[in-house]
Amino acid sequence: MNTFVAFNKFLLLGFWLVFIVNIFMPFAAAAGQWIMWIGLAMLVVHLIEYAMVRKQLQSRDHSGLRDFVWVMLVGILYWKPLLRE
Repeated sequence: MNTFVAFNKFLLLGFWLVFIVNIFMPFAAAAGQWIMWIGLAMLVVHLIEYAMVRKQLQSRDHSGLRDFVWVMLVGILYWKPLLRE
């Protein structure tokens, strides 16, 4: 299971890298638009996700900027293991 989570984290980090590159150097019309819409949707979903688990993370002393950034980048793959502890 740990390799599955690690693999998905690397995939998500790779996507965010592509998303950032697409912001500064847009890809071809269709691909660039898809990447932008998917990235914006993921940002909104992760922001809602953070709002829902913020109090649980605070109760376990994981409410700093670093934790916010990780939730915004990889979402449930970051916070779910923290809440199991």
